[in-house]
Amino acid sequence: MALKLLLKKSVEQHIDGDDLLLIDCSRSLRYKKISKSLLELFNRLASGGGTLEQLLKPYPSLPLMIELLNLEKRGLLNLTLIADKGPAISLMPIGHSFERQLPPAGEKQIQLSRFLQIKPLGMALQLEVPLQIKLLLLEDSRLAFLLWELALPVTSSALEQKLPLDLKNQSEDLFILLLSAGVAGVVDIDGKLSCDSQAEQQRWSREDLAMHHRSRNGWHQEAIGANFRGAGVEASGPLVPQVTALQLLDLPRPKQEEPDPGFFSVLERRASIRNPGNSPITLEKLGRLLWASLRIKSRYQPYEGTTQSYEGAIRPVACGGAIHEIDIYLTVQRCEELVAGLYRYDPDNHQLIHLDKLNTFCEQLLQDACCSSGAARQPDILINFAARYGRVSWKYEGLTYSLILKHVGVIMQQLYLVATALDLAPCSLGSGDSALFSRATKRNQFSDAAVGEFMISGR
Repeated sequence: MALKLLLKKSVEQHIDGDDLLLIDCSRSLRYKKISKSLLELFNRLASGGGTLEQLLKPYPSLPLMIELLNLEKRGLLNLTLIADKGPAISLMPIGHSFERQLPPAGEKQIQLSRFLQIKPLGMALQLEVPLQIKLLLLEDSRLAFLLWELALPVTSSALEQKLPLDLKNQSEDLFILLLSAGVAGVVDIDGKLSCDSQAEQQRWSREDLAMHHRSRNGWHQEAIGANFRGAGVEASGPLVPQVTALQLLDLPRPKQEEPDPGFFSVLERRASIRNPGNSPITLEKLGRLLWASLRIKSRYQPYEGTTQSYEGAIRPVACGGAIHEIDIYLTVQRCEELVAGLYRYDPDNHQLIHLDKLNTFCEQLLQDACCSSGAARQPDILINFAARYGRVSWKYEGLTYSLILKHVGVIMQQLYLVATALDLAPCSLGSGDSALFSRATKRNQFSDAAVGEFMISGR
């Protein structure tokens, strides 16, 4: 039995006089003065579909066959492999074009893509590879063995032998679906997979490709952007969370008459300075750094009478939706007029909240920063950025984590420029230990996720 063709569920048909209008998400296709045979073909595709032979049986003609193939190439048709008891596996195009990938003739080795993502979908499994713009739905549990068998390269003949009896004569169609969806590829003589070649050439990691795929439009049909997932379920998280403090310390604020070092001069002088100077950072300069980078300048209060409203703020740094979910924790090793320990910055009152002494975990954070940067000595202060993920996911879907990382980058650049203007030694870090941060601060790793680190010292 050949592959069954079916009009995608997202495609709507509208009769407009003598014309037929097909609408699929953001695109439309108009058939002017549509013929009875073509209209009947569309009705068959929408009401259950069929194989190419079945669909053309009432009106066999070359124009209808060409139109059917054109629909497939436009990505408007699903392709399904049918077993005795119903659908076994289906390919669903997402983009505006689709082309079948035929397996090479003769014996070949096939293997699953290393970028494969699998998730339950009702009574089926959804298989997807980032940027392939296709989904594969595994609907027959008897084919679940493919996930195990194709973890390593396997010959097409060996795979065919393990297929259920009612699908053995459809092995070629099964290979077409696997290869066309990019879920699996053919292994070449060098052991490389055809489906992964472009991503491998650019050295994409599985995690990076998955986040890029999910946080951008065009590759999938999932929701993305500000859809206020938490609205009506719970109130948005507070702009500034309350924490238990050992002590509150007011930070110095800059004086208005202080000389301006010159913006473009600061840009030219900005650099990563890994090693601290002989003199420790002063409390005055730390206060000015945080004031010019992260204080809350003004607040937005929630609007009454709507669930899609939340408390926002304006800071010296930009932030999507004025959410400002990044909290600032400071592990202080040395600072004039400040006791060594763990602090959190209160951007509302421009205060430091003393949370704990310089515990063992804090000492390890400082040492890790030293190793990560290649510095000879530990920084005066390590700044950790902790993101309250739930505050962002309350409003945004799909791009939540990528948006948080953008916010981290914006804050890092601001700290660099202000630190340069203050003649301090700034240095951002490329990685950090999130689990160690959770132990040091006693914060929950899911609600307060460590997403960035920045060293600051005197010169």
